[in-house]
Amino acid sequence: MKYRLILRLAAFVGAVFGIALMFAPDALLATYGADSLNSPGRGMAMLYGSVLTGFAIMNFAASRAPDVAEIHYVLIGNLVAFTLGFVITLYRVLMVESVPDTAWFNVLLNLGFAALFGYLYAASPAGYRLHSTSRHA
Repeated sequence: MKYRLILRLAAFVGAVFGIALMFAPDALLATYGADSLNSPGRGMAMLYGSVLTGFAIMNFAASRAPDVAEIHYVLIGNLVAFTLGFVITLYRVLMVESVPDTAWFNVLLNLGFAALFGYLYAASPAGYRLHSTSRHA
């Protein structure tokens, strides 16, 4: 799979969720069957939406790079963000009773993107060099 497609897909998904969280966090949560947020929770959701939107813009811009080696730090950032997102969403779905079953969508979304960015990083020249050279202690 080409890195441009993965980055643009991540940009699209990030923009959709980011804009929804910035401007209508309660409406987005209602699609999951979750309760409405209180004022501090709504503010945090809006801030998170702005971060997702920033990631979306970064990923779209990185998708225009002529070579994947030029954006290996973007790949690392996405890999870390989606891996942590997977761990957190999985923990919450399994351990918090009030989380609706529809949150499994977020678990799968984060797992899928973590796997895709892990693949991209490992297959990129920077990731390949980093993990294939021997290091002496």
